[in-house]
Amino acid sequence: MKIMYVCDKCGKQQEAVHDSTAPQCCGYEMSEKVNFDSVDDILDFAIEKEVDAQHFYNEWSEKVKNPAIGEMLKELALQEKGHEEHLRRVKSRGELKPSEKHITDLKIADYLIEIVPTEDMDYQQALTIAMEREQSSVNLYKTLAKLAPDDTIQNLFLNLVEEEVQHKARLEDEYDENILREN
Repeated sequence: MKIMYVCDKCGKQQEAVHDSTAPQCCGYEMSEKVNFDSVDDILDFAIEKEVDAQHFYNEWSEKVKNPAIGEMLKELALQEKGHEEHLRRVKSRGELKPSEKHITDLKIADYLIEIVPTEDMDYQQALTIAMEREQSSVNLYKTLAKLAPDDTIQNLFLNLVEEEVQHKARLEDEYDENILREN
């Protein structure tokens, strides 16, 4: 996998340096582009995203003052760990097929206001942040599926969409049961 920066104005490309900020070109920050050389690169990228999510949830589970929210965030981290392990198994088997099961998307996350995590966040805010993160993953993988060069890679991304939609659906159900129905 190779990460490049591309100027949206002039098209200039520059290879990314590990842990660097986006360079400037034509007076604007360059956009990050990821080029995959293989299905393994794609899986490594997806695994990295799942590990990042685990770190986020674990970090905030320690920072929040409300123990119930901390426990929910720890549970989310465990679910992301499950996604990571699933992706690692898929990678080791070298086989990936989308499921036939249809997941209902309640689209609650589409209508929520972006919230910045804080130590004092309440349950609704924590759920909102988690749903936004899952929706972001869904959007990323849908876009990558549309751009996939072949059916194998497209199926890989469609499978990842399903994983993230399932995760988001659990959060939306929790939001529906405990926030919307109470109001």
